[in-house]
Amino acid sequence: MRLALVVSVLLLLVSILLMLLATIIFRFVRTKLEARSATYEAELRTMLVRFLSEDLSLSELRVLKKIHSSQFDEISEAMLTKVKGRAKDILVSFLYSRGAIDQAITRTRKFGYLGRCKAAMFLGNVGIPEARVPLESMLRDRRRDVRTIAVRCLGQLGKPESVPALLSAVDDDEHPVPFGTVLVALMRIGSSGKELMKAGLNSGGGQRRAAIAEILGMEGSTEDTPDLISLLENDPSFEVKVRSARALGRIGSPKAIPSLNKYLDSGQPTALRIVCCGALAAIGDRETVPEIISLLSDGNDQLARAAANAASQMGPTGIKYLNLAATSNSKGASFAKEALARLAAQAPRISQD
Repeated sequence: MRLALVVSVLLLLVSILLMLLATIIFRFVRTKLEARSATYEAELRTMLVRFLSEDLSLSELRVLKKIHSSQFDEISEAMLTKVKGRAKDILVSFLYSRGAIDQAITRTRKFGYLGRCKAAMFLGNVGIPEARVPLESMLRDRRRDVRTIAVRCLGQLGKPESVPALLSAVDDDEHPVPFGTVLVALMRIGSSGKELMKAGLNSGGGQRRAAIAEILGMEGSTEDTPDLISLLENDPSFEVKVRSARALGRIGSPKAIPSLNKYLDSGQPTALRIVCCGALAAIGDRETVPEIISLLSDGNDQLARAAANAASQMGPTGIKYLNLAATSNSKGASFAKEALARLAAQAPRISQD
């Protein structure tokens, strides 16, 4: 009985020792392999940098072109975000020759969604015209993540031809994409896509027109004022009206004042009246100050506060009317005092030397 117990204990100890030995060997081998991999990766990266600097001999260039390694492909793709100009052109040409770009286009249609995401990011970083069509196709992908990445990458490409696809995407209820992401992509495309954007004002849904209004406001061109006034006055979508009013304030054209004044009326939604207050303040027309001040007594605290804030931004005339309102017995006196106190707090301190 004792002998059997001793043998069991010895066997257990031997098993533990063997497990410890196997763990040590495994860690040793893994460390060696990781070190070798890191060394090889550093060599590949150095060779690639020299290649992009056009500093390789013919024999080294032949060796480089014969390398078939997923590690090398990953290094090459990661390098795309770090190079510009001629170096990037050389790298893109090199990736073409290795078939990496064609493979990425193929991966945009594969089943694995992570692979599709990586393929989209790669095509966006490459920045070639051929990437536009597959990226636009991804705007109808079944996964929201993939669609969002495709929008960002189309913005990276910056091709005005992508504007109709991006505007359609923002209207697509079946394959929704983040509104803000589409706005950023359209902003990156810039003025080269403006005509295609304005063409979208006469078609599609409210989200499309809201996006166009926002972009026109950010562009800040006075030539877009008539289009935005038309949207403010005639569009059936409340969101489009609000974004158009804000855009008119950003542009700052006096031609927008009559339309913005019209929407200060008590029959209009409060949110729109507030935005129009801010837009009129941004334009800075002194003749609108009395109308804005009258909103202090409207009975809506949010609107009264917005009106007082707008008047405080309209120079001496606005401050004059705020002082009159603050000393009156009207309901808006407290909001006028609050706006004046805020102005006083923002004024530079006077120190005595």
